[in-house]
Amino acid sequence: MEWLNFVVCLTFAAFITDVFSSAGNEWTYRGAKGPEHWHLDFPHCGGMKQSPISVATSEVIIDMERLTPIVFKNYDTSSSVDYTLENNGHTVQVDLNVKESEVTGGGLPGTFVAQQFHFHWGATDERGSEHDINGKHFPMEMHVVHYNAKYGNITSAINKDDGVAVLGFFFEIGRYNDHFQEIINHFRQIMYKNDMVDIKSMPLVQLMPAKLSKFYRYLGSLTTPPCYESVTWTLFNETIEIAEEQLVSFRTTVYENVKDDVNYGRDISDDFRMPQCLFRRRVYASHPDLQYAIDTTEDPTAAGTSSQPLIALLISCVTFLLLSM
Repeated sequence: MEWLNFVVCLTFAAFITDVFSSAGNEWTYRGAKGPEHWHLDFPHCGGMKQSPISVATSEVIIDMERLTPIVFKNYDTSSSVDYTLENNGHTVQVDLNVKESEVTGGGLPGTFVAQQFHFHWGATDERGSEHDINGKHFPMEMHVVHYNAKYGNITSAINKDDGVAVLGFFFEIGRYNDHFQEIINHFRQIMYKNDMVDIKSMPLVQLMPAKLSKFYRYLGSLTTPPCYESVTWTLFNETIEIAEEQLVSFRTTVYENVKDDVNYGRDISDDFRMPQCLFRRRVYASHPDLQYAIDTTEDPTAAGTSSQPLIALLISCVTFLLLSM
């Protein structure tokens, strides 16, 4: 299965490198400017270290010596300066206006400063996360974006090989989450594209799971254009609980259009990119518990789960080839 995945990815990459880049810088998650066309305007989106990916747990490499627990600095404090909550037409994003929170250790190539966090979610509970684990997608995924301190700011760091570190967190439907509700309460103030509002800052640790020692690590890219391959990805194993009604607020309150566009109104749901080819990259894990095979003895239908990402990849590649002719 792995060799077939590699051959498909290699063929796909060879094809898109022959396609000339066109002018323009607009993009969406659907239609003529959707992910399968991003590489036309943003050549990096056709690279060989793209994100997100599908994590096959049976194939990860355990590296406890290098992947020690990440050190979080000023994640447990709140700033006296407000955050900025915005609807950029692609997601709900929270900008950290004071750059005080940092992460080091855990195999990260430097000290990284928190810049912003944002969300990817689906129209149903069965999809939404950009990454998946053994073909399983989660209803939402949060990305906390950091830049390498040695570059001074996100603008300078974003296209450097070691410029960005993103912490990825998966959500599951469960208990009501008071901390995220403090963000959701402001959604009606950012219903439309380019709307923004200042909100009270909060300790970032309140938004994260309690246990953070188990995580996956790989090298990849931004999951949105320009898709620079500059990201050290950390995907945490422990999920964040959020109530169904809170997730419904994401799905029904914020829209991708500007307020004056009365002829068009569509919520931002399904703002995710499909898993990309892993090629010869490796995914590492911080703990032996994260390396496991799917048990198909009790549920025969589970045997096809690990092939789902490859099937989706094949469909995406064929679709791309047909559309590009």
